[in-house]
Amino acid sequence: MKPPRLLRWYPRAWRERYGEELLALIQDTLDDGRPTWRLRFGVIWAGLRERGHQARRTMVKRGDAYARWACIFIAGTIIANLPGDFKALPPPTRAWQYTVALWALIAAVVLTCAVVLADGMVAWPALVRFLRTGGWPKVRRRVTWAAAATGLAAGALAAVVLTVRSHPLTRLDTSLTYIVGLLGTAAALTVAVGLWAAAAGATARHLTLTPRVRAAQLVLNSLSWTAMLFLLSANLIWNSATQASVPWLLVGVSLLVLLSITAPRRIRGAVRQGRRVRARAAASRGR
Repeated sequence: MKPPRLLRWYPRAWRERYGEELLALIQDTLDDGRPTWRLRFGVIWAGLRERGHQARRTMVKRGDAYARWACIFIAGTIIANLPGDFKALPPPTRAWQYTVALWALIAAVVLTCAVVLADGMVAWPALVRFLRTGGWPKVRRRVTWAAAATGLAAGALAAVVLTVRSHPLTRLDTSLTYIVGLLGTAAALTVAVGLWAAAAGATARHLTLTPRVRAAQLVLNSLSWTAMLFLLSANLIWNSATQASVPWLLVGVSLLVLLSITAPRRIRGAVRQGRRVRARAAASRGR
């Protein structure tokens, strides 16, 4: 097995970045022009291990993407069900639970909106510079599709509101047409949010952000994820109060407990990553 063939045990991206350096190192350690079995085994084992690391990172990224889309769909389902939830009256014995859960839900909505707004505001100067230098044609198509999907989702949500106002809930709960409409509205909201996220990501790739802004966005992104899960938990608890449902209450409280355990770790990781970004920028300026 010749040295260039040994590199095939490594992933393509790794070879393109470090392949020449490893090949030069192998050439320096050859005995009589041929790699030893010990060297071959070491290179093969390291290549397989690197492939395993890459596969694990890919699975984590895909898992995060699936979880993000699932949360967006759940959020869309929550919004689609809000007209019916507001029309439903809780049992008299659960009025205080309904009030507490409603205020918690309002607080979660305000927190989520504040974090998302702050995330956009820190990048606002860079976005203005990007648009002034003729960057609009680069993102126009994505923004247009997102705006069209938003209009469609708004129309579907308005139809749900009108349907709930004109029919009793006991009749709608058994209506297949209404249930299909709710799922369609949730899907439309999911597509709209996903397209806006894709447009924001495409725009961000064209922006020139300072290290401080990038560090701030890392923390704000972790806070927005936390706020979204808190919103989901508050809505589940509120639904348990309106529908007198113990399972919804258990799921909402369980999610809240899980969030209290994982959120601090996620936020601390974002803070450390932001510090590394600023430290690398400071080191590069000092060279």
